[in-house]
Amino acid sequence: MRILLVTIGAYPELIDELTRLGHLVLVEPDAQAAGRVLATECVEVLAVEATRLSRDAQWLESLRASAAPGTLILGLAPCLDEAMLAPLLAAGVDEFLVAPFPPVEVRTRLGLLAHRRAAFARQQALGASSRNELSRMADVIQIQSDIMQAGLDLQRVMERICEQARALCEAEGVSLGLLEADMLRYRVSLGSLEPFSGLQLQADTSLASPSLLSGEVLLIDDTETDSRVNREGSRRLGIRSMITVPLKAGGGVKGVLNIVSARPHAFGERSRRTLELLAVMLGAAMANASDYEAKQTLVAEHGAALAALQDTQQMFTSFMDNSPALALMKDAEGRYVWANEPFRRFYTLGKADLRSMTDAELMPPEVAKRIRQQDLEVLETGQPSVTEAIIPSLDGKPCHWITYRFTLRDKAGQKLLAHAALDITEHTRTEVALRHSEESFRSLIERSPEAIFVHRGGPLVYVNPSALVFLKQPASRVEGSSLLDFVHPEDRALAQAMLGPPGRGQSGARELRFLSANGRVLTAEVSCLSLAFLGEPATVISARDLTERRQMQTRLVLSDRLVAMGTLAAGVAHEINNPLAFVVSNLDFMSAELQAVARELPPGRVAELEEVLREASMGTTRMRQIVGDLKMLSRADDEAPAPVNLKHVIESALTIARAELRPRARVVRDYMDIPRVQGSEGRFAQVFLNLFINAAQAITPGQPENNEIRITLRSAQQHVIVEVKDTGGGIPADLRARIFDPFFTTKPVGEGTGLGLFVCQGIVTSFGGEISVDSQPGQGTTFRLIFPAEKTLHEPVAQSAMPACGAFASRV
Repeated sequence: MRILLVTIGAYPELIDELTRLGHLVLVEPDAQAAGRVLATECVEVLAVEATRLSRDAQWLESLRASAAPGTLILGLAPCLDEAMLAPLLAAGVDEFLVAPFPPVEVRTRLGLLAHRRAAFARQQALGASSRNELSRMADVIQIQSDIMQAGLDLQRVMERICEQARALCEAEGVSLGLLEADMLRYRVSLGSLEPFSGLQLQADTSLASPSLLSGEVLLIDDTETDSRVNREGSRRLGIRSMITVPLKAGGGVKGVLNIVSARPHAFGERSRRTLELLAVMLGAAMANASDYEAKQTLVAEHGAALAALQDTQQMFTSFMDNSPALALMKDAEGRYVWANEPFRRFYTLGKADLRSMTDAELMPPEVAKRIRQQDLEVLETGQPSVTEAIIPSLDGKPCHWITYRFTLRDKAGQKLLAHAALDITEHTRTEVALRHSEESFRSLIERSPEAIFVHRGGPLVYVNPSALVFLKQPASRVEGSSLLDFVHPEDRALAQAMLGPPGRGQSGARELRFLSANGRVLTAEVSCLSLAFLGEPATVISARDLTERRQMQTRLVLSDRLVAMGTLAAGVAHEINNPLAFVVSNLDFMSAELQAVARELPPGRVAELEEVLREASMGTTRMRQIVGDLKMLSRADDEAPAPVNLKHVIESALTIARAELRPRARVVRDYMDIPRVQGSEGRFAQVFLNLFINAAQAITPGQPENNEIRITLRSAQQHVIVEVKDTGGGIPADLRARIFDPFFTTKPVGEGTGLGLFVCQGIVTSFGGEISVDSQPGQGTTFRLIFPAEKTLHEPVAQSAMPACGAFASRV
């Protein structure tokens, strides 16, 4: 039952128990609002408070007037006190409950109210059945007449059925649904059910599902107490009683008619019998209307199809006559059946009848024969084909055609062959020209000495062979990578702006540095151009290698510097030689004069003076040797290669570097008999002087007895090998590959230019030699030089300079 509590206080225990018993409970503290609820909704029980009635009972009378007939009054008292029960008795409540509302008492009182409600419903049903059978039959005849007047229009029939059923049963709402597969679609909805017109529901979950399954008229007196009804759904729709009438046709249920009311027991047995009597009549009327509608639909579809076919035929003819293709159809014998206007214009046929005409009448015999063979292949296999051929026009002009062939059948079932040919003469010429242009362009790029890179804003899509040579990378490593991966890290910001996506890169030439596979720095002049590559926008980067040019410029600058230094050294040596000759001559004179006056001096005094003169003489001898070494270093670079004794060159370089070597390490000479080599004493002296100074600077000064620089001279297989090994800190692996690069140095600013080893490599290789390095951090460094030996000259090292073991150590 639906219970409305018009209370100010909250009764959660009572509400929970009522809900648990299956009743729908509404709570409204305001009397006026409660009256609006009673006027619009069906309420079976109205619950009021005794305390509220004791103050004023007039509002209850207004609620009774708003309530439907048969609404029962339930009083709520806070206790069994006579003063609290008196207002309830005075108001004439049907039952009352006393707080704290025990569940047993609640069930008992509600049961009594339900019995009273059922009794009222039975009385209402008996009163309604007072209408006689003659009136019921008159209603049925009227409904049948209304349905017949609706004709064969299915929608009108359904609407009249719903209107008459609603009026007959005095229902608040009615709807008619048709089954479409497993869905129930409501085609007509009136009254309270009007919002659901057009709604589709699963047939097995709808409120009408019991009637659809059983095929019988179903009368529901009260949806709250009938187990056949989905109570949640009926509450959601505000339905308390209903009749569902299955509509049968063709041996099955085709739909359902729903008559509903918001009041319980709104329909009696008479309504059920009347609608049951009409069920077959309604189903038959709907079946007739449905068949008529289907026939009308079929007629309309046939007419529409015929019109569409005519439109299609007209559009097909217009399309084919305005198509650039030459289209025609032939029978199995090769005779023309149909051809479009372009075909007629090409062969100047006009309006001539093409039937029974063949290819032999329009083309040269050899062409017609070839076409007939191709036609027969398609007719025999049934498989479409595409061919290209030269078919001349009537004036003999050759035309390139691409022809599509396929089979079809006419309305009599005869197999036909269809042709659609496109003139590709100009396309073929353009394609050939484009192919030649692309071949020339690709050949130009492939043979270009400049490195070419192509990208579309991302990975490289093409690189030419010169680019792979420039980067010293395989194609698998470069293609698909970003060009920025090979740019020097310090230049990537500039390259990012310059080598942007197509149309966004900066124009003009820039110099960028790249890194090759071995880590060597490469300098290139780079320019960008946006153009179409393989039909898509792309950026083409051209890189011209400037590395050799930069190295050549560096060598020229260095050569000029060395020439200046050599000239200066030669001038200094010459200037020193003259006063040095005076000093040597005067020392010889003083030595002779000392011997002459020796008898006049004290005995010990002469020995002291002779020692001083010997030391001065040794100093001048040493100065003369240094001047000679400077002359060797300053010889002109353009002197012709000559046989060189590397031992003499090494010793001269050691003499010049003595001041740098003495505080850092002891020099160990390991010399074997070696032949001479072709070269320049001055250039070789420059190489060894640089290596000795580098070796010395790799060792921390202060402990010469714990470090050594070993010079090894040996020959092997017509080569002279020189090794300079130190016990310094070594060279890290990531720097070894770059030590011969120009301007690369690990020394502080002002202590090195980064040109020493670069120059040494140039000198050694210019005379056919090789220079390499072997170094490990913490284990020292060894530079190895290999020169081709002179085959006719072999100069052994003097034995007087060698100890018995073949090597000696000396402090320099």
